[in-house]
Amino acid sequence: MKRLLLFFLAACCLMSTTWAKPIEVIVYSATSWFRHAEIPRINGYLARLGAKHEINVSLTEDAGDLSAENLKRYDLILFNNATNLGESLTVEQRKPIIEWFRKGGGIMVMHAGIVQNGTWPELIEIAGCDFDADSEYVEARFTIDPKAEGDPIVAGKSKEFTYIADWLSFNRPVTGLPGVEVLLRLDEKSFDAVREHPLYVDKKPMGDDHPICWRRKVDQGRYLFTGLGHDIRSIDTEFGRAHLIAAINWTAAKR
Repeated sequence: MKRLLLFFLAACCLMSTTWAKPIEVIVYSATSWFRHAEIPRINGYLARLGAKHEINVSLTEDAGDLSAENLKRYDLILFNNATNLGESLTVEQRKPIIEWFRKGGGIMVMHAGIVQNGTWPELIEIAGCDFDADSEYVEARFTIDPKAEGDPIVAGKSKEFTYIADWLSFNRPVTGLPGVEVLLRLDEKSFDAVREHPLYVDKKPMGDDHPICWRRKVDQGRYLFTGLGHDIRSIDTEFGRAHLIAAINWTAAKR
């Protein structure tokens, strides 16, 4: 009887593993403003990384693939550096995306995907802010929000650590907005948050509250932003890989 029970439990575990439904992700990387040169490489990287973790990744820059009918196939949209979407997607094309999100879809945004420059008000409202400026590619100190310590998205890090990338600033901090959980902040004492650039002459650092990764629940939808993703260097590390997989898992609400 004991052997039979053990066999039954083992069979159940095997079936659970075999029948686990992969997470379905559609990565959209069309741009209407600055275009990061490594977008194609990042797309390929996401597809390969997903394949190792039961995540099916579809890649597109065709707005038609974000139709209401097609989105039924997906758990989340990942905007990979997709800038000024309000100029590449019409109002009618944007509407079903927001409706799908509010009914339980997930939107994950990497790096410049948050750069909308006012072109998509509904997505900016969900994010809680819009892009304002950025830094050079430098080492900066991350601080983990105390409530986020131990969360898989911070990949086992504790309290603070350093990381090299280029870092975005925003037109306002999202801390305290309804449903927002800030996971990571940047310590602006560790780097120059606003690089020298003609467009940034009047820009100022965010100060003591500079979120760089946060998540938010809006209605039934899940939104997550991570500042990583300017290029492969910023994500192809032990932390970067674990960070992205955990972020996808949370945004898809599957694991």
